[in-house]
Amino acid sequence: MRSELERMRDVLRHRGPDAAGLWIADDHSIALGHRRLSVIDLSGGAQPMAAQGGRIQLVYNGEIYNFRELRAQLEQHGRTFATCSDTEVLLAAWQVWGPACVERLNGIYAFAIADLDAGLLFAARDPFGVKPLCYGWWDDRLYIASEAGAIIEDARVPRAVDPVALDVFLHEGCVPAPFAIWRGMRKLPAGCTIRFPMAPHWTGLPEPERWTRPPFPAEAPHDLDEPALLDALDDVLRGAVRRQMVSDVPLGAFLSGGIDSSLVVSYLAEAAAEPVRTWSVSFDGDPNDEAPWAHAVAQRYGTVHERIVMDRMRLQDLADLAPSWDEPFADPAALPLAALSVAARREVTVALSGDGGDETHAGYPRYTRLRSQQWIDRVPLAWRAPASRALSRLRPSFKRRGALEQLGRAAADRFDAMTWEIPPAHRRALYSEEMLTALRAAGEPVTGGMRAWRRDVFDALPLDTDMLDRLQHFELATLLPERLMTKVDRASMRVGLECRVPLLDPEAVAFAGRIPPRLRARDGRPKYVLRQLLARRMGADFVARRKQGFTVPVRRWLQEEPDARLLDGLLPSGIERWLDPARVRRVIVEHPRGRDLAWPLLAFAHWVRAFRPTA
Repeated sequence: MRSELERMRDVLRHRGPDAAGLWIADDHSIALGHRRLSVIDLSGGAQPMAAQGGRIQLVYNGEIYNFRELRAQLEQHGRTFATCSDTEVLLAAWQVWGPACVERLNGIYAFAIADLDAGLLFAARDPFGVKPLCYGWWDDRLYIASEAGAIIEDARVPRAVDPVALDVFLHEGCVPAPFAIWRGMRKLPAGCTIRFPMAPHWTGLPEPERWTRPPFPAEAPHDLDEPALLDALDDVLRGAVRRQMVSDVPLGAFLSGGIDSSLVVSYLAEAAAEPVRTWSVSFDGDPNDEAPWAHAVAQRYGTVHERIVMDRMRLQDLADLAPSWDEPFADPAALPLAALSVAARREVTVALSGDGGDETHAGYPRYTRLRSQQWIDRVPLAWRAPASRALSRLRPSFKRRGALEQLGRAAADRFDAMTWEIPPAHRRALYSEEMLTALRAAGEPVTGGMRAWRRDVFDALPLDTDMLDRLQHFELATLLPERLMTKVDRASMRVGLECRVPLLDPEAVAFAGRIPPRLRARDGRPKYVLRQLLARRMGADFVARRKQGFTVPVRRWLQEEPDARLLDGLLPSGIERWLDPARVRRVIVEHPRGRDLAWPLLAFAHWVRAFRPTA
């Protein structure tokens, strides 16, 4: 038994290269394993960590940034501490506050606590899903881990692909919680806890409990004038960065030159005792290269800056990364982020990034576009649909016709069409008959329109809620944790680098939620307040440019690939059970948009090669 558990645990060696631990209950009813990345209290904090004579055991991935404040509170409750680690503080917080301890944590985390006296295994994931957690139930056994790879290492767990999860992946570009690519497995959604009763016997999978929700819209919006609002935001972000600087190992930052990372680096450099190390990545020949802006920030704040230039993508790069993503993952930005992480890990163990600024401060153009269309949602769909079709026939431009047709759809479906990877009609054209039969049997026909699981989140707020609040609430609950944070976590942790996200500090997000929508996207300009704040620090010229974003030239990369080599990457790869090879070949080579559809298919094909599903 021990050797099996150690083998499963050590699948996660990349997440914790510094130490390993294993605890097995006396009656062998439960075991907890841990791989440690040492960041705080390098000599203490070993896990699993025990309390009450071993009756409580904790394994945990992440950091609790406010652990010193919590420690002081817990000492007032009579707790004493043998280490300086945040792990011991989390364990004591459970003893004093129980499941409600999560409401006091400021950090990034996924943890599991076995409380033998309470007969309970309790697990939790942080509010914005920075750290992952998956679980499943097979043959009367419960499995729970940071990554699915540790679970499927057990030969008793079937390596069967869930066809619904695969269809969701090809729609989303990721496999979002609660879905998991393996049949029978689930992922814990962000901001949720789950309780597994242990006595008298394990009883299967309970439903997660949500303990927090995105703070959009806020109950009490700020009523400050603009200068006072900027002063207050300045204080909040400075505090968030300083909190996330807690570390007993070297720390640096990713610096793209955009608004978000530039702000994070500016606060970090001001607070650091020594020059900060920063890294950026550029693409050869990219007209939107933000390297000059990153250089300007590095010069202004005296960072030791390294620029990495990626001249082109090789299909082998995608193949090499596939095992690290645990599940199929199709965000092309994962490649440059992985390169950044490798470079940073040579010098530091912790890196701060500017991720989360677009979702919290309304940075995406689609936000302002949908907000400008909010008036149309007051018109019943039954009236809108025929009118939009009639108007679209009068427009000579295909693009304009498509935009007019979209107005005849519900807001959720318009948003869905802006974010999907492969449209429903194209997926139907690619699937094998076996895959289509499996989806029909699961009650999941491949049709247009946002799926029910996403629509429930999108429609959680009343229709008269400002569209900006609805969209940001939705993205913080779905796309941010499941796509953006998955990318950040896997790219960094594959090399044992902890990536922190100050703009997703709970206090910073709560403050952003209180900024009135008219200021979050003023006059149609995204991230207005953050832009003004950075203008104070870097000058108005620095923020006058249009939003460029971090654009990976994946279309150019794929266009440069010869048909034969591209198809070699797709076929044969074992995908034939789900995707019809003849249809894939026809679409990729003959369809005008075939190359645009290739990336998620390549991601799936390389994942299949890496993990070899059996069904």
